[in-house]
Amino acid sequence: MFTNKKTILIVAGEESGDLHGSSLVGEMDQRMPELSFFGIGGDRLQDGGVETIEHTDNMAVMGFSEVVSKYRFLRKVFQNIVKEIDRRNPERAILIDYPGFNLRLAKKLKERGIPVTYFISPQVWAWKEKRVEVIRECVDQLICIFPFEEAWYAKRGVDATFVGHPFMDMPEPEISREEFLQQHKFDPDRTTIALMPGSRQQEVNRHLSVMVKSLFNLRQRGMNLQAVIGKAPGVNIRGVNHHGLSIEEANPQLALRFADGAVVASGTISFEAALYNTPSVVIYKLSPFTWFFAKRIAKVKHVSMPNLIAGRELFPELLQEKATPELVAANLQPLLADEEKQDEIYSGMAEVQNAMGEPGAAKRAAKLILQKLE
Repeated sequence: MFTNKKTILIVAGEESGDLHGSSLVGEMDQRMPELSFFGIGGDRLQDGGVETIEHTDNMAVMGFSEVVSKYRFLRKVFQNIVKEIDRRNPERAILIDYPGFNLRLAKKLKERGIPVTYFISPQVWAWKEKRVEVIRECVDQLICIFPFEEAWYAKRGVDATFVGHPFMDMPEPEISREEFLQQHKFDPDRTTIALMPGSRQQEVNRHLSVMVKSLFNLRQRGMNLQAVIGKAPGVNIRGVNHHGLSIEEANPQLALRFADGAVVASGTISFEAALYNTPSVVIYKLSPFTWFFAKRIAKVKHVSMPNLIAGRELFPELLQEKATPELVAANLQPLLADEEKQDEIYSGMAEVQNAMGEPGAAKRAAKLILQKLE
């Protein structure tokens, strides 16, 4: 189909973007192996043949104060990427979420006449809606992974295409639940809880102690629980081993998949919990400075994606000062022990799954992008 080698810029500033981007690159490479990719990515994109200028692990920030603290570093990375764009003159750019960085980059790409595909559209419907103006002006292809986004963008003059969610393509695990429990020396007759504190060190620092203390609180209430921490790559959780908790590091998603219930940080992992049929309590803590601004600019009633898709609080959400061990325990207990509440939440998780479309999101996205390259 192509006679000349074409270079593609891809920028994934977070772990989830690295995951979804690697699936996309794999599909594109399968159909058009002469494409070459460079940009920002993690281990998965590197393994997929992407030449990375900066690693995703170094890019992860959350909140206003955190961005300020890493401003000089992010500015240097931005300048380096722009230099590489000028040197390589890519045929197209694929930007994945990470809007604070990527929307600024979209402006630079627009100035240079380089077309932009935005895969996994920024959640501007939740906050900073004015960013849609940059998308309208600088992005010529917008690909969405949540069903309501297509209509939301259409009302604002942006042509977006819903392709389904990449998580619908997740393969079945290579081990069974029984094997997973054996690996962690767990009793199959006891209730298993997953603690998923987040993929960024800042998140782990704020969430993990609350999660561990909530487990102790539930045990004090008479619940016979065993717990496993899903440890994301690159984060440090030293200091919790003596609590008798097991740690799943090789594949942290297995902890969530095989648990009877979970406490999760708001973000991608809460959506995964709904897909795995794991009833969960969602918590999130920001720096006081960031929280002050975030609660004033947020335009949505819920922060977790399962609740946004369901249109109601399917998973209890405990944010900032409400994220205490006592409240987490009080909200998780009925998800584990109340049959009526369990029926309600399992029904809601089925709604979320049904709304996400058929498998094949990465294939459909790759096809749309390659059509633009023809």
